[in-house]
Amino acid sequence: KNYTSQQPSQKEPAPALAYFHIPLPEFSSFTASNFTGVKQEGISSPSINSGFFTTMVEAGDVKAAFIGHDHINDFCGKLTGIQLCYAGGFGYHAYGKAGWSRRARVVSVQLEKTESGEWQGVKSIKTWKRLDDQHLTTIDSEVLWNRGSNGRGGKDHDRS
Repeated sequence: KNYTSQQPSQKEPAPALAYFHIPLPEFSSFTASNFTGVKQEGISSPSINSGFFTTMVEAGDVKAAFIGHDHINDFCGKLTGIQLCYAGGFGYHAYGKAGWSRRARVVSVQLEKTESGEWQGVKSIKTWKRLDDQHLTTIDSEVLWNRGSNGRGGKDHDRS
């Protein structure tokens, strides 16, 4: 509410990002042809669908949801206007896969700025993964959301 009413006022609600651990059943909607990254194990979601994904869609402001739990999945795919992204396994305290570098998903939110230097609303949301290898390699960079693009960003695999 403050985002659209205080100066500088914005024309629409701020794009929301959701972070939680356990994947929603909707993460099972993707196949190798409609996501960026890799799926190397099954989706460990609850057997009962709580309706949380539908709630995020109905809210209208959620642009991406980021989860963990399945350590050797690191994909992003778009479903009904929301990017669903795995973080990838980062720490060495849990299971991984031999020969597969540990990785962390980075999320970057860029703000618009006026010519006078004042910060404005969110311009874009980008993501990539940083590997824990000798070069700290960056892979799978993509734009998840751009202002004025109807929520369309990066590789659009919308299955509305």
